[in-house]
Amino acid sequence: MKTFDVPQWITELLLANGVTDDSYHLYGAGRALGFVRMAARVLDESDTSEKLALKEAEYHTYSGISASRTAIDAIASWLNIRLSLGLEFNAQVNLSRKEFRGKVLKVNPALNDSVKDLGELGKLIDKFRQRAQHREGLAIIHHRESIEKGHKGGWYLAPEGLSGNRIDDLLLTEMILSWADEIEANLRAIHKRLV
Repeated sequence: MKTFDVPQWITELLLANGVTDDSYHLYGAGRALGFVRMAARVLDESDTSEKLALKEAEYHTYSGISASRTAIDAIASWLNIRLSLGLEFNAQVNLSRKEFRGKVLKVNPALNDSVKDLGELGKLIDKFRQRAQHREGLAIIHHRESIEKGHKGGWYLAPEGLSGNRIDDLLLTEMILSWADEIEANLRAIHKRLV
């Protein structure tokens, strides 16, 4: 399996500045992003080989969803230290919580768009994560490519379960990679404003 490392721009920062308390959490966000990209890669490669069993597809989906949320949580921890908010590391340090975002924005209002975007994405990811970890699990299904319907082949997530409308199914690689891209873009924007 191909692995993905921490994004190069984060690694370069650590090499240049050393590892500090806050950069350790920044590194954690980058590490989680690498895991998200690894999960998406395995799901994508199976689109052509179709050798990936359903259980393996569920595992990599679960990993991609969990790592996406972990990346957002690590960003919240990084902001807590970087902005000297002084909050204990618990459920309160969460970009999906309005109270935490308010504390961040009180210190640096310029972070509003990125902090809001990450908070909203975190709420979306939480819906899938809760289903995967604490409820009935995720409904994963493999679709064959259909040129007639303009439908890509691959592993899909049925958001409303297997009894729902198949037209609403989400291509997992696109979904998970779009989350990783959005998380990283917002992290870079926040970092640029803070450093």
